[in-house]
Amino acid sequence: MSFLPQEQVRHAIDLQARAYRLLQWMESALKRGFIAPDAANRYASEEDGASAWMARHWLNFPDAARPQKEDLPAFCRLFSTFLKCTFDLEPEPGNRLYSEDAHCFCPCCSFLVRAPYLRPKKVKPNDKKVADSLRRKMLQDLAADEGAILGDEPARQLIADPALREPIGLCTYASDLLQRLEGSSQGAASLALWRSFAWTIEGSPKHGFQLSADSILEAKALLWVRIREHIGDET
Repeated sequence: MSFLPQEQVRHAIDLQARAYRLLQWMESALKRGFIAPDAANRYASEEDGASAWMARHWLNFPDAARPQKEDLPAFCRLFSTFLKCTFDLEPEPGNRLYSEDAHCFCPCCSFLVRAPYLRPKKVKPNDKKVADSLRRKMLQDLAADEGAILGDEPARQLIADPALREPIGLCTYASDLLQRLEGSSQGAASLALWRSFAWTIEGSPKHGFQLSADSILEAKALLWVRIREHIGDET
């Protein structure tokens, strides 16, 4: 099987988008009191809990979040990794001060709103180390798929190239996403990978960013060209 096959990548990106929309729907259900926090934690972090819940409520999910029936097993495995990779669920989030567009936080222009139940995880130094090891493995797997061998040091040099930050992040995230569909999670390292292409270099989310299979496949083609050039330089 080829590395990051096109149809598998497209399928994985579709399921990832649906799983994220379902997580957003769950957040709104928590705010309404429709789902209790302990139940939400079970649905979103335990594959068995997610499977039972989705099988029972599949038809009630929003259309944009509902997978095909035959995709439910993989979808459940992916959904159950979100609280391991991306979010922490706060059972009692309390309130936070809100001002529209962060315009002004004076008493006249701000008010208290319910804080979100789902909060992005903090990416720790070890998560970044794991992400780097995943990047290196991705490059070596891509090279091997083309019949080449890429050593650790040449891989590190490619990873250190600022121009390849986003292409490497995209392909590594896609490779990790395929593993998550099988139920394997690398924790917040997945979030570190996401931020390498969905966030700016300054450290803020890109406005309106949407992950696409085409961008991943284009990144894969570019990386193979760069790997081939690098291998040629080494010989």
